[in-house]
Amino acid sequence: MTDDPTAKARELIAKILEVAPEAVTDDADFRDDLEADSLQLAEINAVLEDDLGLDTVPGEPPSRFAEIRDLLAAEAPR
Repeated sequence: MTDDPTAKARELIAKILEVAPEAVTDDADFRDDLEADSLQLAEINAVLEDDLGLDTVPGEPPSRFAEIRDLLAAEAPR
């Protein structure tokens, strides 16, 4: 994995969703493009927080973010 947090997040998201890393683009929609279900979205939230130390919004699962860029912008390290 790379040292870039955004690239790491994309790799982890791709692994959880079992898609090619290239599919995890800024404008990829979790549900429409990547076919993520609610359990996968919860796992993404937990992994981003636990593995990368990204701040997640308490009580706000990644499903509130339609696109990858919105999630990564909201969870950027503070």
